[in-house]
Amino acid sequence: MNDLWASTTGNAQATVKLETADDGFLFRLTNTNDTKLLQNQLGNVVQIHKLLKNGVSFSTKELRQLATAQQDLMAEYDRQQKVVVQDALKVAATYSVVLQRAFDAVATLDVLVGLAHQAAYSPHGYCRPTLIDGDDCAGHGIQLQGARHPCVEVQESVSDYIPNDVDLTHDRSNVLLVTGPNMGGKSTYIRAVGAIVLLAQIGAFVPCQSATIHIRHHILARVGAGDWQDQGISTFLAEMLESAAILRTATARSLIIVDELGRGTSTFDGYGLARAIAEYMVRNVGNLCVFATHFHELTSLADVFTNVRNCHVTAQRDVQGLTFLYQIQPGPCLESFGIQVAELAGVPAVVVQDAQRKARELE
Repeated sequence: MNDLWASTTGNAQATVKLETADDGFLFRLTNTNDTKLLQNQLGNVVQIHKLLKNGVSFSTKELRQLATAQQDLMAEYDRQQKVVVQDALKVAATYSVVLQRAFDAVATLDVLVGLAHQAAYSPHGYCRPTLIDGDDCAGHGIQLQGARHPCVEVQESVSDYIPNDVDLTHDRSNVLLVTGPNMGGKSTYIRAVGAIVLLAQIGAFVPCQSATIHIRHHILARVGAGDWQDQGISTFLAEMLESAAILRTATARSLIIVDELGRGTSTFDGYGLARAIAEYMVRNVGNLCVFATHFHELTSLADVFTNVRNCHVTAQRDVQGLTFLYQIQPGPCLESFGIQVAELAGVPAVVVQDAQRKARELE
């Protein structure tokens, strides 16, 4: 085409560009003034398609035939490519069972190696738990010495984790009521119990000095606070739905973990529900339970039932403020130190002082 255009114009330097288009290829002359010459001299050879500022686009019969042939080849290429992919997938599918078994083996190995690595290299030490089975629960339960939360203790912000003992024994201490200040470690303590029992019952070592566990059929938890907006369920309703499911499921061989039940409603309603649920577990189910609460009135359950025990996390007040000791001690704690925690969080002093005044009035 360059030779033909050069002979037509008499300019050996004249060139024609070849460009791709939606339906194939087009020639383009960059000077739109060449349109009339193109039509007059080569009108029987070329077909003009577009006349734009950047030139005139045209094609020839041979170019259109080549474009059609190229499109046919590409279509055949795509068809053959799909055949190759389908054949490869058919062959790969024959290995799916083998691959799935390999994936399962690698996943299991990954979990076991992870558990073993953590147990072997923990600076605080893991122990092999002693597991006891049998439907006779009397005198058995969960006894942990120096228990730690396996996830909290490895956090970078935790430099010196304070371990604690746990004694949940049928007919002696079915329920541990845990009271104490906000941020004092109640939630970490009760969740550590669940994590340790779970680790023990899947065959792993546990973050304790020693652990004796009567095998649990369920680990049932009511912890955290959150609504289910997509289902129109409020925080308190979600709390009650979970509590109802726990009470329907629980047996004497269940471990139930409860964290501040009843906080999503009024104080009186929340306390009434928390006490009723705790009493139902003691009277009708006989399961083991760690129950963290800010309802100090709930600690009187230990005066009614001989198998309910009170314990609390400790804190000290000094001139620098509030110091959390994270140590579990026997007996109830009748202070939540909520105002002191608000002060630590940077609540304005005038608000803290007003809160202290109102708290004294209520007392």
